[in-house]
Amino acid sequence: MSVAAGVGIGLVAGALSGMLGIGGGVVLVPGMVLLLDVEQHTAQGVSLAVIAATALVGGFTHYLQGNVRLGVVLGIAPAAVALALGGSLLADEVPAHWLSRAFGLLVLIMAGRIMWPRQWPGKQR
Repeated sequence: MSVAAGVGIGLVAGALSGMLGIGGGVVLVPGMVLLLDVEQHTAQGVSLAVIAATALVGGFTHYLQGNVRLGVVLGIAPAAVALALGGSLLADEVPAHWLSRAFGLLVLIMAGRIMWPRQWPGKQR
């Protein structure tokens, strides 16, 4: 593993997490798979561990700035934790090539929703 590439991936993921509120996995997973030759399952596991730390720091900073509604957090967090556990157990059963494709498809769908919000059902911006 290249330490410089790992540090670079971490810097980009951390900066984007703090500025844009993304989880960082969008940078970490492809970065580890493509640049560090890490297997897909491992990259996703490492990404989740890193995201937990960055989310705590970012969330606390935004809380101090008054940008967090605790009621919303308390409503979402239990389901998110439970489904993260279930999803990680399920991911362990899926072959890496399908997991990579599903991850890539999800990233493309989310990018489309952000870039062309009026083309998607739901709340308009």
